[in-house]
Amino acid sequence: MHTEAPYEYIRDYYSNVHRKNAADPVVAEFWLSKLANIRGDKVLNIGCGPTLYDYMLRFGSPPREYVGLDINKSTFEFLRRSRDPRLLKAKERVSELGTHTELIAADVFECDEKLAGRFDSILGVGFFATFHGSRFKQLFEIMARALRPQGMLLKLTWHGPHRTARETRKKLEYAYDNPEEPTPHELVSGIENAGFSLVEQEILECDPRAVGWDAIQSCIFSKN
Repeated sequence: MHTEAPYEYIRDYYSNVHRKNAADPVVAEFWLSKLANIRGDKVLNIGCGPTLYDYMLRFGSPPREYVGLDINKSTFEFLRRSRDPRLLKAKERVSELGTHTELIAADVFECDEKLAGRFDSILGVGFFATFHGSRFKQLFEIMARALRPQGMLLKLTWHGPHRTARETRKKLEYAYDNPEEPTPHELVSGIENAGFSLVEQEILECDPRAVGWDAIQSCIFSKN
């Protein structure tokens, strides 16, 4: 069962993303550069987390409407309250670009109707690997309905995590991970079976001692 992540967990997660990206810029650029594939007037960041605004600044073009959906209400509390200068700078830039942002604190499985037919692009950073089995199938049925014809979906996932048992427990408790991690191949097959075509795939093998995981998978899909 999902437990609401405390504000402090979200705050620390945001800081850790920036810290890890700064510590290994080559690895960071591998996956951050994929965000340039996101285009279109309306974009959904599913399971957006606190880096919602930071990631938009890497898009190929700024959307007119940008929707962030996350099950943790504290994500949006952080986005509203935090005075972290990196977040403030990103929010200011998004505002200057004229993008309207909508924040949805909800379970994606309760948002099918709200999302249907709205988006040109969808991105999931880490999010899609937190589901498996029937829930994964249901999730991508929702994603297929959310995308407009010829819409694109970007999937970025991290595989083979190396972390403490306590870190894993917290990630599972706050819906940041999945106890049955799907393989990169299983993810691609599952998404294709939901009515998507794989356009591009890259896998970066990593040094787990340096970055904390074995590999990063980047995939771009188009809606059939």
